[in-house]
Amino acid sequence: MKKALYLTGMIVIALFTLIGCSAGANNKEGTANISLEEIVKGIKEKIAEDLEANGVQDALKDGVLQAYIESDLVEKDENNPNSEFLMEKLNIDPNDIEEGYIIAAMMNVNSDEIILLKAKDDSKVDGLIEVLKKEKEAQVTTWEQYLPDQYEKVNNNIIKVKGPYLIYITYEQPEKLEKIFDEKLK
Repeated sequence: MKKALYLTGMIVIALFTLIGCSAGANNKEGTANISLEEIVKGIKEKIAEDLEANGVQDALKDGVLQAYIESDLVEKDENNPNSEFLMEKLNIDPNDIEEGYIIAAMMNVNSDEIILLKAKDDSKVDGLIEVLKKEKEAQVTTWEQYLPDQYEKVNNNIIKVKGPYLIYITYEQPEKLEKIFDEKLK
């Protein structure tokens, strides 16, 4: 009888341990708690690889993408003249995000724009999705009558959410950047 109780107790403990480990491993729908900087780095490397395949030399120099503007969306960067403009353009409440970055083409003939956000908590995600949808509408308005090939990129835009992480991708092959986002958040 004691052996049966002991065995039952051990099974219950093992089950709770497995359930606990499983829940921890799935932290926020399978996402790990990583910095957006890691995702940004991977995305910048992929963009640089694509640029170099198209003949652009030194596309990523000292961690900076050539022909693109980048900005932190949480803290205004006094050394970056685009910082304040980009923060105002997106109109994201800084209280809604823990981290945020934007990478956008510098030239006005390229619609490339990648926005990465990490919501402060789950209650902020829906509002941030709306911000990204408004940005897509703004891009559609800009490009629909201007350059057909760029308008096509905007129409193929990806907005994706994984736990508190959000990504907005207007890019020639957005699935390439989406794959990096997914892999980093496994």
